[in-house]
Amino acid sequence: MLLPPHSMRLTLILVSVFCCYILFMDYLLYNRIQDYSIRPVKSEKNYKSKVPCDINPICVVTVKALMLDYPNLYILSPLAGIIDRILGISSSWLWITPNMISGFHVVVAVLAGYFVSSSSLSDRRLGVIMFEFRTWLDDLDGHVARRRKHITGERSDVGSAGYWVDGICDGLGSIALIVGVFFFLKKNPPRRGYEKLRRIYPCVESQEVNTEIIYKRLRFRALVRNILLVTGHLLIASIGWNRYISLYQDLLETDDNSLAITKDELYTRQSEIMRSGFFWVVTVTWRLINFHTAVDYLLLAIFFDRLWEYMKVLRWLGYVIPLIVVYITEFHFLESYAFILRGSTGFVTRSSELIQNVTASG
Repeated sequence: MLLPPHSMRLTLILVSVFCCYILFMDYLLYNRIQDYSIRPVKSEKNYKSKVPCDINPICVVTVKALMLDYPNLYILSPLAGIIDRILGISSSWLWITPNMISGFHVVVAVLAGYFVSSSSLSDRRLGVIMFEFRTWLDDLDGHVARRRKHITGERSDVGSAGYWVDGICDGLGSIALIVGVFFFLKKNPPRRGYEKLRRIYPCVESQEVNTEIIYKRLRFRALVRNILLVTGHLLIASIGWNRYISLYQDLLETDDNSLAITKDELYTRQSEIMRSGFFWVVTVTWRLINFHTAVDYLLLAIFFDRLWEYMKVLRWLGYVIPLIVVYITEFHFLESYAFILRGSTGFVTRSSELIQNVTASG
């Protein structure tokens, strides 16, 4: 279904404004990373934000922020901070826990899935809007949790109870959306009429079997296959994204005192990695293919009534691209690990001094 000319123009204007906005914000973020301290290095200038840091997405540079999708980082997270400042949820509404917000956004996701399953395009678009509201609630529960724990910036508290509750609720919300998509596609096949279906799914007709039943079965199998492909794509994007956020957080945000290098040397090396062009490419790529972005692509396909076309594209690109990105990221992480934790002059010097001190004392 094509949009009316005025709606198409409005859509193009909104997309253009959004693209210009994220490019401008990325420019500010890149300059902030290059010109000001990321880790507490004594010789570097500290970044001073004119906007409160719980609203300014470039104030505190973290691994998760650099790998977060554009709508969440530059729109939904700041909006969660603004609403929290207005209502005082994290400071005054103490009876509202982050897990309660997580549970509520599952309910919103179920309602969104119900509307997405409708044959009415208006209802499906309402479902898309509701699911985006669910995504904002997901940002809000993380914001409230960090404020109450006095954690600055976007970070994943890997292994905590809240981390697992949030992950389970995200999974349940995604399942609700996929179920809605399944029932919509079941009611709305890609082509109308069995002659068209015959060209899409050729088979040997039998006089003993009703051909209508044959084509319905083939259509159902194709539908299940496509749904499984979408689900698999979301799983790969989610697992890979969460894995590398956890690994890079442990490597680039650690304050480990047991390392054989000085704390300032550790911070300097971490900052050098985070300022490198290779790391910028890795993080931007994950912004474009991570779990939240993959869900946004699916929501856009629903909104513009292009689900079957989207699934056709996803058959190959939905798996090839993430696996390539995983390979590149794994290579970069191992190189970064080697650079920060071993094989450097600072490491060797520190170790030699330690050996000399032990020998002298002996």
